Amino acid sequence: MIKKLNTPKSRGFLLAVVIGIVLYLVVMAQTEIGEEELPVRVTTNMVSVNNISMKLISAHMEGSGYRVELCYSLPDQRDWQLTYPSQLQGAVLSVGDAHVNPIEEGTMYWMYDQGGKIAQRCQYLYFTVKISAQTGSVSLTIEKLYARKPGQSDYCLEVSQKMADRNSTIEIDCMKMDGFEGLVYVKFPVELLSMDPIYKRIFKDVKWDFYHGPWSFTFPVNPP
Repeated sequence: MIKKLNTPKSRGFLLAVVIGIVLYLVVMAQTEIGEEELPVRVTTNMVSVNNISMKLISAHMEGSGYRVELCYSLPDQRDWQLTYPSQLQGAVLSVGDAHVNPIEEGTMYWMYDQGGKIAQRCQYLYFTVKISAQTGSVSLTIEKLYARKPGQSDYCLEVSQKMADRNSTIEIDCMKMDGFEGLVYVKFPVELLSMDPIYKRIFKDVKWDFYHGPWSFTFPVNPP
């Protein structure tokens, strides 16, 4: 004999089962949607050479040129840069058969370790080059890092005054950083300083230290 489940107690049990099933289906549907909407994780280009790690963080067309942004660890607490004014070399952007040097280097920000000491510097390089949308990829090579030898003038104020005297629209910019000797270049018009004889004379006696790489990257014209 079959007993019908028509008592209030049995009806409550069936209702609870139905509600449980509905809630389970809703949760599963939300979980599936959430998984589809999760952002894709992008792996950053990083190269480590000679105990120095360098990371490509951005590259894109900007104005009439192309801008590349990098962060790198410092060999010591000095003004280590990707370029220097004695001549155009060090950083090279390769687009097909063309090899282009940057016209400007600048500091975007610094990264500190747990002790509050500057551990990494994040710089941009700006190149006057037009890159076709059909170009598959470009390459950047940083041959060396450059820093003035200790105990020398930074020459920043002298260069800045000379630019003002000549009504130059191009600027050089420096600042004092805790833990660093002298001023630190935070905007460095490398092409002007390496090509103009007035500025070349100012920098001609500066002695430089070099930290050798190279650090090389190949990436899409507009990385994700």
